[in-house]
Amino acid sequence: MNADDMTSFESTLRAYGRRVAFKEKLTNVHQSLEADALLPVAEPQQPVRLWWNIHRPTLAIAAAVAIMTTFATIILYRSYQSSHKQDVQYSMMMRNLAVIQQTQNRLMSNIGGRGKVFQQNPGQVAGSGFLLTSSGYLVTNNHIVQGADSVYVQSQQGEVYKARLVHTDPTHDLAILQIGQDTAFHALPPVPYGFDARSSDLGERVFTLGYPREEIVYGEGYLSSSTGFRGDSAAYQVAISVNPGNSGGPLLDERGNVIGIITAKQITSEGATFAVKTNVLLNALNAIPPDSLKADPLLMNRRGRMARLPRKQQIKQMQAYVYQVKVFKH
Repeated sequence: MNADDMTSFESTLRAYGRRVAFKEKLTNVHQSLEADALLPVAEPQQPVRLWWNIHRPTLAIAAAVAIMTTFATIILYRSYQSSHKQDVQYSMMMRNLAVIQQTQNRLMSNIGGRGKVFQQNPGQVAGSGFLLTSSGYLVTNNHIVQGADSVYVQSQQGEVYKARLVHTDPTHDLAILQIGQDTAFHALPPVPYGFDARSSDLGERVFTLGYPREEIVYGEGYLSSSTGFRGDSAAYQVAISVNPGNSGGPLLDERGNVIGIITAKQITSEGATFAVKTNVLLNALNAIPPDSLKADPLLMNRRGRMARLPRKQQIKQMQAYVYQVKVFKH
């Protein structure tokens, strides 16, 4: 082998060595890249698990608080909707009168509680009431006289008497008044209507008298349900047209017996009026403490004398016993 061949052979060996070294470098780089590619998948799992294990109780508490807050908000909102809806549906039939310019003291001086006639509307609230006895006991609604500083009643003829609050039954919205102690009041003949505590039948024709305005107003209809608002067993539902001011007026059957006291109406249902039943009234009267009557017994007619009269005659006999109730409140 000559010198040239030896040189060529050495060059070939060096070139081969360089190729082998280059391949080894490529292999190392490739393996390194594969290892780096696996790191993000395998290695972060442990820190994630550790973070979740550490904070899981806190997150659970936060989630529970969020759920409870959400449900509490829903319950409060629905409660508000329900109460607001009930207020909107159930309207008490009292009138709010225009505020007069005279002071109460001056007005008292003018009328003196002695059967004089009001020159202007004296009260801030007005409703209706009717005599239980000819001696001057009346019944009206508690929501009319509640919070009153003074109460007056006015007859169809315009005569005004100062009333004393004898007893209230807020649960059934009843109030008992007395005008017999006003010396200007003179006892009337016995009340012409009776008080029927028996349950009345559906479809029974009924009528009422009251003061939705300054003059007495007649209305008629029929008994549409044996229970009142939302199934109240202490009241009737009546299909009859009433307006603010009718509260406290009598509800009578065709025989002229009082079967209830007008209380309120349902705004969302035309003609749906509610009346407290007579048996509830009688229970309220029995609950009056004897000392509240001041030795003036409350004796009522259980049987009336209008059963055989035509409706026009029934109305004429009743008008003198139905009063407008006017209330002062500061």
